[in-house]
Amino acid sequence: MSGLAVEFEVATAICAARVLIRQLRGLLMDIGNAIRAWRSVRDALWDDQEEDQG
Repeated sequence: MSGLAVEFEVATAICAARVLIRQLRGLLMDIGNAIRAWRSVRDALWDDQEEDQG
């Protein structure tokens, strides 16, 4: 393989890695948002139960 082809392969791999990292960050943010939403719902349900008992 020529030097130019190797450089092209390296650049392509770097771009692909950046895309994957961006996608992983987005996935982690989505997971974090889902956990926060679940906690909010859980806390609201707990508050309702406390009000019903109290």
